[in-house]
Amino acid sequence: MEVENVHVGDTSVQVHRWGEGGGLPILYWHGGGGGSTESPVLGPCLAAAGFTMHAVDAPGYGGSPPLDRERYLASTLAELAAELIETLGLAPTVWVGFSWGGNIGLHTAALFPRTVRALCLLDSGYLQATDDPDHDPETSYETERSDVQRRLDAGESWDAPAEVIAAAMEGSWKDPCPPLYDRLRALDIPVFLAHATEPPEAQAVRAAPLARFRAAVPSARVVPIPGAAHGVLVDKPVEVCGLVVDWLSELS
Repeated sequence: MEVENVHVGDTSVQVHRWGEGGGLPILYWHGGGGGSTESPVLGPCLAAAGFTMHAVDAPGYGGSPPLDRERYLASTLAELAAELIETLGLAPTVWVGFSWGGNIGLHTAALFPRTVRALCLLDSGYLQATDDPDHDPETSYETERSDVQRRLDAGESWDAPAEVIAAAMEGSWKDPCPPLYDRLRALDIPVFLAHATEPPEAQAVRAAPLARFRAAVPSARVVPIPGAAHGVLVDKPVEVCGLVVDWLSELS
């Protein structure tokens, strides 16, 4: 695995590369907690299959400096991502993203279509905040930051400070994915969605959003991952890595 800092606009992004440069160009964008438990699972698997994966430390995560809060809108980060893809010489890339990372990927594909040739969503892209019956419409950046800080203080491990994670989550609330489905369908690019099936009580919450996604993007391949909660890649690494490799092989 190699690491480099890539200058993009007025900032830099740390990128971890697995593989020798062969196969389809792949960009991986992690979830809102960071990629330290995700990229080391998927990267070696893809490299062993002959692919090369560039895994991003999103701004404020890992080795990348943070941005101002207002620049964490999904559409704004999509612009940065598109420039990064061009700078790395990966356009058009296969975007693989977990959770928040898939949301950024869907925005990038829809808004900057020449940079993304296929989209792999790991329990991502189909839910928005208002789908959760427990969602509080009064939730704010400050309440999210306080909640994340409380969890950090309780011993949870994250790859970014509470301020960055709260900004990322706020940016997703304000820029949900469903309004972009028409653009995604019109692009007619390959889309693969692997979604969680656990815990059982969450299935009712997922059902309508999954149906909405299937109806809006009928060409997408939608696959449930038995026994996996939201962290599908960590919960079922062998199964998910195998599915991603098989799908990538079909694209090659």
